[in-house]
Amino acid sequence: MSADDIRPTDGTGEDSDASGGILAAVVPDFVRRNFALKFGIVLFVMALSVGLVGLAATEQVRNYTEQQVLSDYENAAAQEADILSQWVDRNRLSTQFVSADDVWASSDTDDIEIELDNRKAALSADAANIHLVERGVGQSDVVASTSNSEVLATSPLGSTGRAWLTESSFETASDVVVSDVYQTPSGPVVGFASPVDASQNRYLLIEYSLGEIANSFQGSARADGGFTQVVNRSAVVMIDEPSDGSRGLGESTLQPYSSSARATEVLDAANALRSSDQQSGVDDSMPGTDVLGERYTVGYAPIQGTDWVVLVHAPNSAVFGFVQDVQQYGLVGTALMVLLIAGVGAVLGYNTATSIDRLTRKTDQMRQGNLDVDIATARIDNVGRLYSGFADMRDALREQIDEAERAQKEAEVSRAEALEVNRYLQRKAEEFSDVMEATAAGNLTERMTTDGENESMDRIASEFNGMVDELEKTVGQLDSFADEVAESGEIVLTSAESVRDASEQVAESTQKISDDASDQKDRLAAISRDLDALVDTLEELDANNPEVDLSDSLERFQTVATTLQSAAETSDQMMAETQTVAGAAEEQAAELNEVSARAEQLKRYAKPLGDILNRFETEAEHEFVFSGGPSQSLSEEEE
Repeated sequence: MSADDIRPTDGTGEDSDASGGILAAVVPDFVRRNFALKFGIVLFVMALSVGLVGLAATEQVRNYTEQQVLSDYENAAAQEADILSQWVDRNRLSTQFVSADDVWASSDTDDIEIELDNRKAALSADAANIHLVERGVGQSDVVASTSNSEVLATSPLGSTGRAWLTESSFETASDVVVSDVYQTPSGPVVGFASPVDASQNRYLLIEYSLGEIANSFQGSARADGGFTQVVNRSAVVMIDEPSDGSRGLGESTLQPYSSSARATEVLDAANALRSSDQQSGVDDSMPGTDVLGERYTVGYAPIQGTDWVVLVHAPNSAVFGFVQDVQQYGLVGTALMVLLIAGVGAVLGYNTATSIDRLTRKTDQMRQGNLDVDIATARIDNVGRLYSGFADMRDALREQIDEAERAQKEAEVSRAEALEVNRYLQRKAEEFSDVMEATAAGNLTERMTTDGENESMDRIASEFNGMVDELEKTVGQLDSFADEVAESGEIVLTSAESVRDASEQVAESTQKISDDASDQKDRLAAISRDLDALVDTLEELDANNPEVDLSDSLERFQTVATTLQSAAETSDQMMAETQTVAGAAEEQAAELNEVSARAEQLKRYAKPLGDILNRFETEAEHEFVFSGGPSQSLSEEEE
């Protein structure tokens, strides 16, 4: 058996090379013969697979994390826009509520100023000033104010930052107009103006400072260098959050926003969201401009109730720093995993290949006939068990060779004994053949001899002799049986013919009796009819002649008539039984004819059987006893 004939199988007993047939046809033979090279290729494929999987997983995690960060900034813009929208709605309601008081129509400015101070105290902390403005044909003047500025009290409204109120239009008496941010002596403010219900020419203006609302922004807290800005449609910064994390307004408040094309696109996109279902957006590809000195990400959302938009800025280095860290850690981890697989695989592959090569050299020595080669290793893994298996195989092979040599010597002795036995068996077979030929020729007096040399041959001779004895006895009995069958057939034939003749005579006698019974029945019927007529006549005569007593005669005639009727019925029964007997006799005659035919056939077959049996040669005749034979049956019938 060659090495190619020993094919490994899998756990199901099927040829495992069948599953690798395609690889065997593709992989070159020099690779298939070298375990170390195959292991190295497999190791390289594993490392490459792990590396690709690691890179793909790292990229997927990076993309997911990046999307999460962008989603956070988009949500942040929506949240801060919602805070500003709530702030604007709250101040609008406050302004509308305060302007509804009738006190603002009074001509007493002192009372109005006192009321303004009281109302300011009741408003939120970011309410800077309240002004009561009266609009004229050419200009608008401040009637009363909580501000201590003398310029405001003595100057027309158009000469201050509140000129927007002169140009504002109110659609309803309850309408509130919200201004852009403008500068006042107390700082940047947003004005909320509402008509006074009691007068069509007076308006209540409440100014809210921006410090508190700016402090609610979380742009700087979300990323290092980040900040939030509120910009109007004219690209002017309304509210600026300091990027250094300090409280209050930043320096960019009331300054122009970036005029770059990308910044303008972001502002347009934010304003376009007012007419869509989307609340916010984000852009992570903003170039380094005057907004930030590096590439940055901006989340944007419109503020409902105004023409402002919220812009949450953060440099990409801060926004995606964690993403870059995740990507870097993933790449480093993948590289370490690949190096670990390569290092551990190289060590294992080298040790395994070295052990297998050493075992291969030792098996080559065993193949050349050196069964004393030392096969041992300190390994206890599969390779170690392979060494142990080859060592056991070497020991088993050595024992098999020794046993084969001993078996060869024993076979030579057995061969000599077998030759002697074979000669004896041939001699006895010739003797037995002669006896069997004589027996087959009809000589049942020959017997096989036993000599005690071979138990099997003696048993054959004994069984054959017993069989011939039984056959001789059987032939003798069959010979006697054939003679007795012939004799019995003759007796049965004669007896059957006698019985058949008697049956025919019985049938004829029965038929005659039946005919006589029929005639007698007819005569009895005629006598019965005549007697019935005579009885009828006597009865009529007895009835017509009372003097004549015929009762005794009538009784006797009736008795005779009854007797005749009984005799007629008896004749009918006898005739029926006679016909039954006649039918039975005819059937018996038919059966006896069949018996006669079978007896004749038996007699005809018995003679050839006797002729055949007379050909056998036997020492003595054996009586055949037929306990239920025809002779005995006939003797019993005669008795």
